[in-house]
Amino acid sequence: MKGLAIFIVFINACFTAQAQDTLASRASYIGLDVINSLPSFVLPKDYYIRNTTIIEPYYLLDLKKPGRRLYLGAGFANGSTRQHSDFNPSQSFRGTYLRAAYEVRRMRSTRRILYAGYGPVIAIAGYKGKYRFKGPTFGDYEGGFREINNIALGFEGYFGFDFKLAKDWLLRLTFRNIMGRRTAADTYVQYFPGFGYTPEGVNNRFLYSGGLSMQIHYKIR
Repeated sequence: MKGLAIFIVFINACFTAQAQDTLASRASYIGLDVINSLPSFVLPKDYYIRNTTIIEPYYLLDLKKPGRRLYLGAGFANGSTRQHSDFNPSQSFRGTYLRAAYEVRRMRSTRRILYAGYGPVIAIAGYKGKYRFKGPTFGDYEGGFREINNIALGFEGYFGFDFKLAKDWLLRLTFRNIMGRRTAADTYVQYFPGFGYTPEGVNNRFLYSGGLSMQIHYKIR
């Protein structure tokens, strides 16, 4: 709950700093990620997640200071990871997450704008799976694991490239790095919604991942 409070304070501070400005005078966009789910359906045997539905809406708001922007995102993920071995089985997961960031424009051209951003991420997820140990003498041993309401708090930094497609449409490519910490780490988690894939062998209480997001945004004001 402490992490959630920090997240809310961050959002409130971003808006409070602009309280004297008229929102109607600033551009804002709504967007949706269009690539996150695709590899898991096209390459279910090779990608680290498979048959996974990921929905990520976004909201961008230009701030009063030129070249500054507020970036808000939410997400929902439901799917599973791929089977690596009997000792590292497939894991089913479901989770939701929120992210917020303060963006600074670093470069601008006629068709392309580069923003650098940073801000907090909070996620809550549940996951389950089954494992099997082969036993040539006494038979195989099978077991399962399950965790619910597992919370992760973190921070991300990223570069976002905006490409103008039409008068009110833009395409955004975001290259991000996310690091965070789980509130509980009794079980190794291959994928944590909102944070991404965690390599095997890494301390699983701490999460670190990099990723690419492709979003389509529409100017609503």
